[in-house]
Amino acid sequence: MQQYKLEDHVNDWVKKRFDELKLKNRQDYYTESAIPDFLKEALKGRAKTVNKSNFGKPDFSLTQFQVPVVIENKLGVQKLIADTKNVIKFDDKSIQNYAVNGALYYATGMIASGKYHEVIAIGIAGDSDETIEIKVYYVYGSGEQSFKLLENVAALDFLENKKTFAEFYENAILTDDEKHEILISSQAQLQKYAKSLNKLMHNHNITAPQRVLYVSGMLLSMQNVIDKEGKSIQDGLTPEDLKGIQSNTKRDGVQIVNQIKEFLVARDIPSDKQSLMLASFSEISKDAQRDELTELDKEVAKLINGKASSNKQIFAFIYHNIFLSIDAMVGHLDIMGEMYSEFLKYALGDGKEIGIVLTPPYITKMMARILEINQDSKVMDLATGSAGFLISAMELMIDDAETSRGKKTTAANKKIHTIKSTQLLGVELNAEMFTLAATNMI
Repeated sequence: MQQYKLEDHVNDWVKKRFDELKLKNRQDYYTESAIPDFLKEALKGRAKTVNKSNFGKPDFSLTQFQVPVVIENKLGVQKLIADTKNVIKFDDKSIQNYAVNGALYYATGMIASGKYHEVIAIGIAGDSDETIEIKVYYVYGSGEQSFKLLENVAALDFLENKKTFAEFYENAILTDDEKHEILISSQAQLQKYAKSLNKLMHNHNITAPQRVLYVSGMLLSMQNVIDKEGKSIQDGLTPEDLKGIQSNTKRDGVQIVNQIKEFLVARDIPSDKQSLMLASFSEISKDAQRDELTELDKEVAKLINGKASSNKQIFAFIYHNIFLSIDAMVGHLDIMGEMYSEFLKYALGDGKEIGIVLTPPYITKMMARILEINQDSKVMDLATGSAGFLISAMELMIDDAETSRGKKTTAANKKIHTIKSTQLLGVELNAEMFTLAATNMI
């Protein structure tokens, strides 16, 4: 048994397996030094971190299948994975020194970039040909736990051709039961974050009615600005974009509100609705004191270095704990609805004192199914609130459109646009609740 001495020897083992599978370099797969430009874009600085000009470099990547594959190799079986109590670690040291951790870091970053919704991540490590170990993961979101280990896959044969990959993919994707389990765990996590965020906002003197607007507005500002043709024209804000500048045009709160405006304009939101929403979101930038540098609250001490404005501290908490964890593959509309319900509960009590009582998501989903909502339905809610009923109806309508027309096809996208623009009607008297509902529906 010949022992490996360099990581290149592990790379050579992978290349040998690719040769056996008749996969050709720069045609079927790419090495670290030959990553195609479109993949570099998705790997750029993990998409939403400090060094946006840098891009990740997985040892191997494959892009000819319906979802991309990234592979990270390390010398030594002990370098396969770093975890604590079966929770994979994402600190810098683990990402740099362990195969699985690095591969998952690249994969979740590619999804965070908005260019992919799913990625296959593979970690490979060994000391010799005989001791090579492989772990394969299906990655469905940008959150640090948004993946599942494919326990029955321990070889690279599924990469042989599109047919073998398609069969592998069908067994890899999330089942309905898995999606449900993820939703339940996400709800529990969101409740925990909501409680912490409510405390953080209280410490920074954000009033109860303002808290929900802060959450919804900041979440909008974090999203990439995409025009009505689906073209990305501006990156969403990250905590690093908020530098605590004290000028009236560059204050953190002003930057957030300006980004929200850019987002709404690009989405072609009607001007009257834009004005109403921006009037509510202007609360974020109204108080210049919230943009002054101050000591860090303990809730964000691990997320920011040095002093930061109140607005940046709240923004950073939402960005790291909520925005990066919203995963479209498990139905982000469900998670968003639950999250807003939790924030309302913590921010406004039970809502009864101001006449706001939100219907729980499980009720809105049940009612939408009882009514047999489909892609041709027209749905109206005369007391919209946070749009829980409309969201549940919209999900069923979109699912039906994609089932009959094919997911992400031109016909399906056209029908979904029609559904969103003409088949859902909500009436809400409270301006702040209207803003919340509109944000929730975007």
